[in-house]
Amino acid sequence: MPHDDETAPEDAADQADILDCITQAQKDAGDDDREFVRLLNDCYVMKLQAPGRRTRGLLPMRAVPSGIDRSPRALQLLSDPRYLENARELARRTQGGTRVIGGTPVPKKEFLDCVAVGNDNQFGCTGTLVAPDVVVTAGHCTSFATRVFFGSDVTKQGRTVSVKARHRHPDYRKDGKQNDLMVLVLEERITNIASRAIAPKAAVDKARDGRVVGFGSTDPLGSVGYGIKRQVDVPIASPACKGTIDDEPDSVAYGCDAGLEFVAGKPLLAKDSCTGDSGGPFYIEHAGGWLLAGATSRATNSAPNNCGDGGIYVRVEHYLGWIRSLPGVTLP
Repeated sequence: MPHDDETAPEDAADQADILDCITQAQKDAGDDDREFVRLLNDCYVMKLQAPGRRTRGLLPMRAVPSGIDRSPRALQLLSDPRYLENARELARRTQGGTRVIGGTPVPKKEFLDCVAVGNDNQFGCTGTLVAPDVVVTAGHCTSFATRVFFGSDVTKQGRTVSVKARHRHPDYRKDGKQNDLMVLVLEERITNIASRAIAPKAAVDKARDGRVVGFGSTDPLGSVGYGIKRQVDVPIASPACKGTIDDEPDSVAYGCDAGLEFVAGKPLLAKDSCTGDSGGPFYIEHAGGWLLAGATSRATNSAPNNCGDGGIYVRVEHYLGWIRSLPGVTLP
């Protein structure tokens, strides 16, 4: 495993392949966004399966709700024109750079506010430092909420801080499908790491893509690879879960909660958040910096795999009033 600030040979090969695929897909698809995404994924799958090429699981997500739809109706994203347009724009803007590859280790000096969240025995979720002693994570991470880890790899050197108090949203539903948010108050104040500012509503509403960061698993089943902080950029399909797809409300098609959550999906095969990324940050770029827009919650209703087929994220800005009302919590 290379150091976080190095590029693995496989990553360099992925980057070159994706750039080739983007160039060819742009040429062959014309103005058809759906055809562009199809060609891009087909091209990348073909290159991954080339003789002598090692196929890798590439990503760090979240809990998968029971009763999830595994039918052919899955992959709803591929019929969503909003997602298709944003996926193509993300590919065009980045041209196969590290932002498109996804699943790459985060350089050691970046996104220090992204933390691993765990219990006394192991780590299993992700969170974001939003005040010197306050971390936001997912409500369904209650069993992993007695300590947080600041660092790049939970098996290596870093700083572990105990949780003094935890507050899961009072209207959280057991299946994690609504108000999937929890606030952790730390025993110590973190003074050497900047807290992450929360994106305002208008910025989230206008965002077309963002960056997911987390310590989660790196295979589509969400079973292996937890512990290394990774990042991936994904297009947004529904910024507020208020649109429609094929005459179905987003809330039905994706299983998101209108006004409280947003949906984002993979730009390429297996580029998504995954198990262990639960509660982790979804950042958007705004005014020259990265702001916290969402907390990773779960897979969409139509996802055929635990990971790699799109996810649902809690809009943190909607909960600012509740967060500020909690005892011991003072946001910058």
